[in-house]
Amino acid sequence: MLLLSAFKYSRSIEVRWRDIDYLRHVNNAVYLSYFEIARSSYLNDLFDWNWAEHGIVLARASVDYKIPVLLTDRPKIYVRCIAIGIKSFTLEYAISIERNGKEVLAVRSESVLVMYHYTTEKTFSVPDEIRQKISAHEGVAF
Repeated sequence: MLLLSAFKYSRSIEVRWRDIDYLRHVNNAVYLSYFEIARSSYLNDLFDWNWAEHGIVLARASVDYKIPVLLTDRPKIYVRCIAIGIKSFTLEYAISIERNGKEVLAVRSESVLVMYHYTTEKTFSVPDEIRQKISAHEGVAF
């Protein structure tokens, strides 16, 4: 079971009218945009990410849908790093909403991000500085 208390970073996000589909809930494709917003915030807010120097590309994303998010919901997105490899790192996301006065898990996701230099169009190893900053924030040695 995923514990939201295990995450040290979160941010709220607003559900927009255009996010809703014919079935009156957030369309499944929109969640990848939500995770992109959360990922950028996580990297910028916590690590003062230098995008020109430390580019990343999304290599893989998986999404587990638990319950629908509606237009009237106020989702909170949690983000944490769960693994760092040689050239990539894995982020885990959780979106919670309030139902019957309780915070409940609506969506869970993971993404693998590869370090990428946009000018040379080549991957590179996760810099030790980034590895150390993420490890210190998450309280885990990677």
